[in-house]
Amino acid sequence: MTSSVARAYVYRALTNAPPERIAGLQRHPATGWAMAIAHAVVAGGPVSIAEGPARNLLLSGARLPLDHVQGFAVVRGLLEAPVQEALRRTVARGSVVYDAGANLGFFTLLAARLTGPTGRVEAFEPLPASAAAVRANAALNGFDQVAVHQAALGRETGRGEFLAVAEPSQSHLCDRGRHPDTRDVLDVEVLALDDLVGSGRLPPPDVLKIDVEGSEIAALEGARDVLRNHGPAVVCETHETNREVHDLLVELGYSVENLEGPEPVPEAGPTHILARPRG
Repeated sequence: MTSSVARAYVYRALTNAPPERIAGLQRHPATGWAMAIAHAVVAGGPVSIAEGPARNLLLSGARLPLDHVQGFAVVRGLLEAPVQEALRRTVARGSVVYDAGANLGFFTLLAARLTGPTGRVEAFEPLPASAAAVRANAALNGFDQVAVHQAALGRETGRGEFLAVAEPSQSHLCDRGRHPDTRDVLDVEVLALDDLVGSGRLPPPDVLKIDVEGSEIAALEGARDVLRNHGPAVVCETHETNREVHDLLVELGYSVENLEGPEPVPEAGPTHILARPRG
């Protein structure tokens, strides 16, 4: 019987190349059959994360595409090391963590491990296949403290157009313009965190992790009251929004740290940041 560690080795061997190269091998008549057989091995059960703070957590092999741009790093446990470290620094046992833009759920799982069974992780992911992957991965690890919301975060609660991109991790709301590789436009639920917390539907977060492919300002604007009144730590990837994100968080009483190096966030370009309330 193939183990989760063996499946991880097979997956990493198959994905240790650029995603476009992998997609080409899958389509080519001379190699497609072999790739399909190897992927069937991976899809036959859970895959174990190899190293880092998420070591030995499990992922559904059936929900790990070979051409996922982050797949190799996810299974190795090397995905966005600064974000992993920021969560390790900010998530305590019993914390409430929001994961906005959960994708396959790597950071949802890490947050669930860090917060433990007495905490909560609220994952937000509007793509149906990705939301299903997060649910499956949480169940594999027995993380009952994880709830998955198939929705995007925005300025206001309602509906919005969501651009489904060829590479799912690059999908985003249309508020930042159309992605050149958009394959579909989905009508999705959009939630404002101020409404969720203000209505008592969800407890306020202790940590808010955001990776929403350019829609960071919309997500933060919809959480002004949460940020002012509850002061969660914010771990955020900026996509050409670094100055806007910095200025908004400073306005709301935060100090902002560039997790990628010493350059000030407004001048850094796309980067990962950690923001905490001043004082």
